[in-house]
Amino acid sequence: MKFIDCNHQANIIHQYIEEQLHHSYLKEYIDQPYIDRDRIYFLLLPFVSEGRAVSKEVVQWISTAMLLQIALDTHEKVTISERDPLKERQLTVLAGVYFSSLYYKILAETDDVELISRLAKAIKEINESKISIYKEEHENLDALMKRMKTRESAIVSNFYHFFEDTKWIEIVEEILLCKKLVQEKICFEHLQNTSFLKALTTLTIHSDQEDSILHLTKEESRHLLSQMDELIEGTKSKVRAQLETIEPGSLYFKKLIVELLPYEEPEPMTKLYAEEG
Repeated sequence: MKFIDCNHQANIIHQYIEEQLHHSYLKEYIDQPYIDRDRIYFLLLPFVSEGRAVSKEVVQWISTAMLLQIALDTHEKVTISERDPLKERQLTVLAGVYFSSLYYKILAETDDVELISRLAKAIKEINESKISIYKEEHENLDALMKRMKTRESAIVSNFYHFFEDTKWIEIVEEILLCKKLVQEKICFEHLQNTSFLKALTTLTIHSDQEDSILHLTKEESRHLLSQMDELIEGTKSKVRAQLETIEPGSLYFKKLIVELLPYEEPEPMTKLYAEEG
C-alpha cells in the first residue's frame, strides 16, 4: 500500500475517533483529547502490510484501541493540586471513564469478545506498570525501562497478538518508548515533574524528594539530562538495527517508521517510490 492509500485510511479512522469523542459539555471545561496519529499508523500495520482490506470493522477495531489509549492518557492528566479547579479535575476523571465506555460500546457492537479480552489484558499490564513506576518498584534502570515500554506499547502489542501479526511488535515497542522518553525530556526541561522523572532521579541521583527535579543542582541536572539523551539514543539504535531486517517488499513501512522516529531525517518520497518500482 502506497503512502497516499495508508494516509487516507488513517484520515478515515482519525475522523471517526473525533466524532466519537465529541462532547460539547466536556469540551467547554477540559482540553480536547489528543489523538496520536502515529499510533493509528502502527495499528494499521497488520492490515496494510499484508494487503488486507481496511473494512468498516477494521476502522472500529483500531478506533476502539485508540479510544482506550485516550481514556488511559486522560486519567494521567488528573492532578491532586488545589491550584487546579475541582470541577476541571472531576470532569477529567469523568472524561476518561466516558472515553472508556465508548471503547466498550463499539467493541460490543462488533461482538469481538476475544479482542475485548486482549485489550483488557493490555489495561492490566499498563496499570501494573504505572503503579510499579509510581511506587519505584524497580531495582535498576533496565527494569524501569521495561516497565515504561509496557506502559507505552501494551495496547498495540496485544492488538498485534490478537491479529497474529507479531513481526512489528519489537520495533514498534522501541519507537513508542523513544517517543515517550523525548516527551519526558521536554517535561524535565520545563521542570514538570512526572512519576518517571522522579523514578529516574532516584536511580540516577539517589534523590527521594517528592519534587525531586526541582531540587537538583546544575551538575545533577546536566547529569540527568545526559542520562536521558543516552536512553533516547539507545532506543533509536535498536530501531535502526531492526530496520535493517525489514523485507524489501516493506519499504514503505520502513520509511513510515523512520518518519515516526524522533530526530530522524526520512528519505525523500520520490526515492522510495523509485525503489518500489
